[in-house]
Parts: sequence; structure tokens; C-alpha cells
Amino acid sequence: MIKVFYMNTRNLKFVNILKIIRPYQWVKNILIFIPMLMAHQLTINNFILSIKAFIIFSLIASSIYVINDIVDVESDKKHPYKKYRPLAAGIINIDQCKILIFFLLFLSGLFLITTNVNFFLLIISYFIISNLYTFFLKKYVFIDLLTLATLYTLRIISGGLITDISVSIWLLSFSIFFFISLASVKRQIELLNYKKSNKKEIAGRGYTFKDEGVINNISILSGCVSILVLIFYINSPQVLELYSSPSIMWGICIIMLFWISRIIVDAKKGKIKDDPIVYAINDKISYLCLFLILCIIWLGITF
Repeated sequence: MIKVFYMNTRNLKFVNILKIIRPYQWVKNILIFIPMLMAHQLTINNFILSIKAFIIFSLIASSIYVINDIVDVESDKKHPYKKYRPLAAGIINIDQCKILIFFLLFLSGLFLITTNVNFFLLIISYFIISNLYTFFLKKYVFIDLLTLATLYTLRIISGGLITDISVSIWLLSFSIFFFISLASVKRQIELLNYKKSNKKEIAGRGYTFKDEGVINNISILSGCVSILVLIFYINSPQVLELYSSPSIMWGICIIMLFWISRIIVDAKKGKIKDDPIVYAINDKISYLCLFLILCIIWLGITF
């Protein structure tokens, strides 16, 4: 199988393979480590299991990105930025993409053999929901936002399942609303990009330019609700058990409110080209916010 993969891709530059499998998107899989960190169960065994889950999710996600590019190839050709993707640009052909998908799924399958049943079933569910999104769900208003938020939240759940750590309902609730907010921002960016390119319609989506105000309101409202959930969590019995100084955790709420507000405003100004999470990876302010949050958590545990 490896020989066949090599023969079909020997004329394909490695850089183009990297472009289509999008390894920079793997940063989203860091969510897998959250249950271990939030439960203060950072052991070597849990870390190794989380790393394994991270690898599996990365391989599965990359295969889905390639499938998505095949399905969206025509609409991507009309997109101001996605038209430069390898398949849309004609650098990679569909047959090579199919071989790449098979190879990625084969590798993920090798890792899945040694995982528990619950994690295995979650990965299957993630793969199915992701493909339903690719083929159908992304065409429906708001359902696509909810689906994206669900896919992010499944990463957090998977981190709990593979390490056998119970995931708090507060964490799951925060995740759903937080990622609905970011998904809304992403749609708003997409609408803005199409406006700049003078397109009359958005290929492959159920949104129109008239929906821009509604999407903006959804991003703001969902972001605020996620902060409200975080406030309730800080006042919950779980936090009193895990932190010696729970009151200091209020600082996280302020930082998160600032970060979400800033992302929404930057998207409105056109400073973000595509994915707000990818934007955050290259944003110094986002790293500063993360550093401050980690400091607050450390202080809450120590003092």
C-alpha cells in the first residue's frame, strides 16, 4: 500500500501535500489535553494517551480536509483565497487526493487499534458528522455553526474518554457557545471576503449578504453566554475542590471577554482573512492572553 502511495505521488511535491492536509489546523486538537489539565491529572500515562488521541485526530482531520477539497473544488475555484488550494489550483488531481485519504485513514486505523471502545466510537462519530457537514450540513444556516461547535467539543470529550477522565458539563457548555461564537466570526469573515471580491452569491453556503448582521449578533451573544457559563463554573463546587484560591479565577473571565471581543472587532474590520483560530496562532496578543490565563490557573492552585 505504501509502495502504491509512493508511485501515485512521486511527482507530487511534499509542500503541496502539506498544503492540502493543512497541518497548521492540527493546533485545534490541543483541545484534547483540556480534560487532563482541568482535572489536574497531568500524569505521564494520561499525557501519552492524549498524544495518541492528538495524532489520531490530526490524521482523521487531514483526511476530511482532503475530502472537503474534492467536494468543494468548484466553489473553491470561485473563492478569493481558497482558489489557491492545491486541488482548486490544479496542482493536485483527484486520484492523488483519494490515495492520500486512504493513506491517512490507514495510519489513523493503526493507532485506533490500541484505544478503548468509547474513544473508537467517538472517532467514528466525528468522521461521520464531519462528512455530513462537508456534503450537506454546511449549506444550512445556523446548523453549520452548531455542527462546527459540536466537532470542536467532541475533541474535548475524546480527551476525557481516552484518559478515562470525567468531563464537566460546565466545560462542555462553555465549549459549545464559545465555538458557536468563533464559527459565526468565520462566516462573517467569509461574507466580508465575498463582498470585497464583488461576488453576488456565496458558493456552497446557505448565507446571503443580508445575514451579516444576524451572524454578527450570534457571535456576540454566543461569546457572552460562554463567559456567563465560565462565571457559573467558577462558583461551582468543582472549582472549590480543585483550587485553593478560586476567586482569582475571575481574571480568566475578563481575559476571555477581552479576547472574544477583540476577535469579533478584528473580523469586522477585515483584519482576519479566514479562520479566527488560525489568526490567533499568529497573534501575539492571543499568546499574551494564554500566558495570563495559565498564570491565573497556577496562582489559583498554589495560593
